[in-house]
Amino acid sequence: MKTYINELAPWEKKKEHYRNIQLGKEVKIQKGDIKSQATEMITSQIASTNAIIASKNIRTDTINNLTYDMESIENGIYGIKAAFEWGISDVVWQIEQDSEKLKEFLEFVYATSDKVIKNLRRDAEEDYGSGKIDLALHSLQELSTENQYDFSVHMSMGIIYLFHKIDKEKALSCFDKVIHHAGKLSAAYYTSYALLYKALIKRDYGLIKEAESLTNQAIKTLPNFTEAVYQNAQYNALLNKPDKVIPLLKKAINSDIIYCLKINNEKDFDGMRSQINKLFEEVRDEKNKKVRHKQTELEEKASLLDSTITYIMEIGYDIPEAFHVKSLKEKNTEVANTIANNSIFDASIADLILSLLNKRLQHNEAKLKDKCQEIKEDLENEIHEMNSKLSEIKKRGHFLYFFLYLLAGQIVAIPIGLSMETFTGIYIAEALLLALCLYWNIILPRSRWERICALLKDKEDKLDQIVKRIGSIDQYLDDFLPI
Repeated sequence: MKTYINELAPWEKKKEHYRNIQLGKEVKIQKGDIKSQATEMITSQIASTNAIIASKNIRTDTINNLTYDMESIENGIYGIKAAFEWGISDVVWQIEQDSEKLKEFLEFVYATSDKVIKNLRRDAEEDYGSGKIDLALHSLQELSTENQYDFSVHMSMGIIYLFHKIDKEKALSCFDKVIHHAGKLSAAYYTSYALLYKALIKRDYGLIKEAESLTNQAIKTLPNFTEAVYQNAQYNALLNKPDKVIPLLKKAINSDIIYCLKINNEKDFDGMRSQINKLFEEVRDEKNKKVRHKQTELEEKASLLDSTITYIMEIGYDIPEAFHVKSLKEKNTEVANTIANNSIFDASIADLILSLLNKRLQHNEAKLKDKCQEIKEDLENEIHEMNSKLSEIKKRGHFLYFFLYLLAGQIVAIPIGLSMETFTGIYIAEALLLALCLYWNIILPRSRWERICALLKDKEDKLDQIVKRIGSIDQYLDDFLPI
């Protein structure tokens, strides 16, 4: 195995797609450049990759959904994951130095330092970011004697010695100091960070077992450090240990599918392509299964939404067009067509579409629940009013009222009967009064009673349905998990 002691190894040189990434620009510009050039790199590699990874039918306008956002770039090597390459690691460290995480550590480290030392620290960082390597190195060397606990100083010096001065022994000494001081401060991320650099130099020296051991230590220090997992897989591949490589690569892919492209183009894995292609197939099949399950769930939720909207409209309430699920169904068809391309990236794009649809559906469901609550209150008020009317009808239909009306009616019935000037006139007037009292107090109330009872039953049934649908929506919202 060829060693690279006094020169940069091929894996340490900047790749063409990162041609514009170099020290000398503001952090904000560096972040934007890495984001845009990483997207170009991913788009280019997708066009020529393994069909299991991405189909030829993949929509180019959807690829941006798989790339890195600015928040990922701001998180440095931890956030950009598969987009990281050693050739841009000096710029990545420039971004890292701008992070709140590191600033918090430095506030603690420099809590008792005077203003002169703090200004020296600021100047060293500015010179580093501006690409004034010699000035930065001079300030950093002075700082390392003034505040040896500042592991970031040793990190900057290590990167300068490794990539700009090509002095790997001095670089190794600096990274050892980072590991020591960051470890004492319980700065797990920066300890793991430095372990990766130390492993890189060991690889340059041809010491692959040591490199593997160091990256394994980095994983133990920070288990969810995806790039550490990936690099450990590389060293295990060089040691010809596929039983260790495959689980590590699967873990990396599950964290960031862009690693599929990185793995596919990495020569270190050429000795185990058949196992890796099987891994790709396994990842693809698992993703397709997961997406199909989510698609079925979405269809069920959309059906619940649709049936609830239909029911509400049937009982006489309007629902805004935005609540309807026609567009959701169309998007679900797009998901089905994307899954049919049968690749890892297509399944991932389908997953992202489903995630957006699920969020929209959740929003619509919440709004529909509010509408159902409003209808429920309306129905409850109507039922209350009907029950009040029934109570009044009950009172009017009581026999006491019948006799009172009959007695009061005598005031009219007797004079009318006497006016007929026949003996039977009294009987006729009394019979008419009795009939009117029966109709007014018994027959009419009963008819209204039955009609209102029927309406009341209808309202209560509608209320029961609305309450059930609110319960279904509540269950949906409780079970909802963003994807």
